[in-house]
Amino acid sequence: MYAEALINSILYAKADTKNITRNFLKFLDQNGDIKKAPQIVALAESLLLKKAGNKKIILETARKTDVKRFAGAFVKKGDILEEKINPGIVAGIKVIIDNEEQLDFSLLKKLENLF
Repeated sequence: MYAEALINSILYAKADTKNITRNFLKFLDQNGDIKKAPQIVALAESLLLKKAGNKKIILETARKTDVKRFAGAFVKKGDILEEKINPGIVAGIKVIIDNEEQLDFSLLKKLENLF
């Protein structure tokens, strides 16, 4: 409910986003839910992207690389693209869409499948 309220406030209110955010955080604090703020904001972001027809795409690689080379197949205008470095995947790439779908092209996954 908090995430929905935050989205509606930002989309339909005439006040600026800074005031909305400040007041929302005060409201969470007054209700004793300030610790849940990161989860609420993440959910609000996800809901807002869905309403706009966009996605949050995370490209996870073993080391710094040019993710834009891979992103063309997955990213469209309005999508959020995030890069994460995870040396544990050894080589290759993982594509995570909206924290739900995952395409795993990592060497670690291939090794796990072999054994």
